[in-house]
Amino acid sequence: MDSYQLKIFIAVSKFQSISKAAKIMHLSQPAVSSHIKNLEDYYRGQLFERTQQGVFLTKAGQVFYTYAHRILALQEEMEQQLETTLLHENNQIVVGASSTIGNVSLPCSIYLFKEEYPEINIRLQIDNAEEILRKVKAEEIDFGVVEIFPETNGFSTQPITSDELVVILPPSHPAQTDKLSLKEFIDQPLIMRESGSGTRKILAQNLESHGYSINHLNVITEMTTIDAIKSAVLAGMGGAVVPRICVKKEVHFGTLRALTISNMDMPLTYNIIKSDNHFLSSKIKKLIKFLTDPEENFLC
Repeated sequence: MDSYQLKIFIAVSKFQSISKAAKIMHLSQPAVSSHIKNLEDYYRGQLFERTQQGVFLTKAGQVFYTYAHRILALQEEMEQQLETTLLHENNQIVVGASSTIGNVSLPCSIYLFKEEYPEINIRLQIDNAEEILRKVKAEEIDFGVVEIFPETNGFSTQPITSDELVVILPPSHPAQTDKLSLKEFIDQPLIMRESGSGTRKILAQNLESHGYSINHLNVITEMTTIDAIKSAVLAGMGGAVVPRICVKKEVHFGTLRALTISNMDMPLTYNIIKSDNHFLSSKIKKLIKFLTDPEENFLC
């Protein structure tokens, strides 16, 4: 049993639904069910009554619920006291973010957090996803927000929000629908992100699953920022693959088109990445909770 399982248990109790708890916790229903079953197996008793109307606490579950709340509160109190005792408390948080989300939603979210906690200073470093992971591992930053997962052990992750990669084109592009065939995409002149970007890595993984690679694409140039790519596409240089979140405004006003590729969905999830060895102060935890709490939904 760990604190994460306790939080899952409390979510199921609160919503009286495995599916709702799964959505709130950014988990699959089988994963939530598995955590609950592990708790019930460990304590050798049923904690929930399953019905067609939902799941409800048994008497044993009610006891567990009371203590789960107390344990989580005590853990938070302990960490705050330890932090003060060990003199780790400071007022600056260093956050790293890939350029896709670091230049779009995260600055607004940090602004909203600062309105609530004006005494906390936050420094945002923006780079490509692989460089952010390197900085997390080296403990040069407190945590990172990226769209790829670490390929080695020693990290923990928390999802923030889901997105997808889309192909952006100028409004004058002759495509008749909001989809391109895979062949049309491969033939399309493209402006690409540089090696090390999360967008490029996710695109490469999806192409590989269909028997292609980046080398099969008609890449005319590479650029390191989303703004430069959007300007190049608008100027008619070619298309590009970017997260949908980066072009919401342009698509809304009709200055760019966002298309998907037939039979090749490219979902992605923005995750908070932390080093298991890095100490997280109470202020860092407040910011992480602010960004990940589904009921707050402070990601702009």
